[in-house]
Amino acid sequence: MKILTIAEHYPSPFKPYHDTQFERFVLDGHELTICAFGYHEGELNPVVQRHGFHRKTTYLPLTLKDLRSTAPRAFAALVKHPSACGKRIAAAVSAQASWKRNLLDAVRAALLPSEAPDLCIVHNLRALIHARVLRRLYPEAVIAFYYHGNELPGVPTADREQVVQALEPVDVIFTNTENSKGKAIERGCAPDKVYVCPVGFNLDDFPDPVDRAYLKGGRLNVLMAGRLAEGKGMLMGLRAFQEVTQKYGVVANLRIVGDGPEREQISRFIRENGLHASVTLLGRQTQQRLLEEYRAADVFVLPSMKAGNWEENQACVVQEAMLMRAVALVSRTGGVPESTAPEMLAYSFAPGDLAGLVDALLRVSQLGEAELRELGAKGRAFAEQRYDIRRLNAELIEIAMRCGPSRTH
Repeated sequence: MKILTIAEHYPSPFKPYHDTQFERFVLDGHELTICAFGYHEGELNPVVQRHGFHRKTTYLPLTLKDLRSTAPRAFAALVKHPSACGKRIAAAVSAQASWKRNLLDAVRAALLPSEAPDLCIVHNLRALIHARVLRRLYPEAVIAFYYHGNELPGVPTADREQVVQALEPVDVIFTNTENSKGKAIERGCAPDKVYVCPVGFNLDDFPDPVDRAYLKGGRLNVLMAGRLAEGKGMLMGLRAFQEVTQKYGVVANLRIVGDGPEREQISRFIRENGLHASVTLLGRQTQQRLLEEYRAADVFVLPSMKAGNWEENQACVVQEAMLMRAVALVSRTGGVPESTAPEMLAYSFAPGDLAGLVDALLRVSQLGEAELRELGAKGRAFAEQRYDIRRLNAELIEIAMRCGPSRTH
């Protein structure tokens, strides 16, 4: 099967689920083409390097400024295949559109594959808006959209009319959880087109640490990981850790993986509250290093909360932690409760509830090694059963091809 994927940013160290899905397509024998409107700086995931995905990605212009780098490649494609490329460009432009929009769409059409794919998968709402030429270029292809959630804090919310227009030609919509399904419908997705299909993991990349240790060093080992930014609740997590250690005397350490705009505020809190000996701020780390941190942690804390238009959908870090048999303490925000082992929800807390997180940490600190090991096993089993990329990719393709293009296109 010929599969065309379009992402807003690729590669991205913040979105390893793209790498996992793309690799599975290749391993399952599909012919994969990757397009994106940009990329995120950072160390490449070994999966990207292994398959050379970063070298095989075609970049499409996002704005007129991008034409300096993309227009020459589009012109070369037109010279090489004038008839086929000319037809794609003619299909992309519209008499009703502005010259700027037509120019961008013409260049995008020239850079997209000349041979029609069987399936197009567009990741992220903003990418879908900019990939509006797909139906005109590939009228017989299945157009699928993966809704990963609303815009992050600081990112402008897409205009409602733009969103509705972008969604109109889509045949099928996938999203992570029942919660995010509701959000997708609120944004204009037709309810009968939306299917819950979580992003998955290559379980071979998460070897089962069945014999891992707990309470190493005679203390509770706590981990937080994610972007140090609004909505992630890292500062609240740090305050809860301070309270359980300094007020209640729990012997514990905390390691924080990630970077972002709140890093200096977090660093200052550590300095001003005498937490240097028990808190380590590690910054951004590779996926392999993060796996080592999960394995060393007894407890993984996700203190996320709603921020503006954004809310956690699946929170992949929770499944990663559970795959390494860490106990997950999560806020009951967005789709996180659906994505966490039921046994661990006894230690969950309301978003923004500092006292609730303190209580959860205190209760889990009273568990012995055997109890932590049992909870870790439950989390591993939950994640294995629900998030195997082999099954999820197969389900996604089966559903997409069953839906097919609407006869109205």
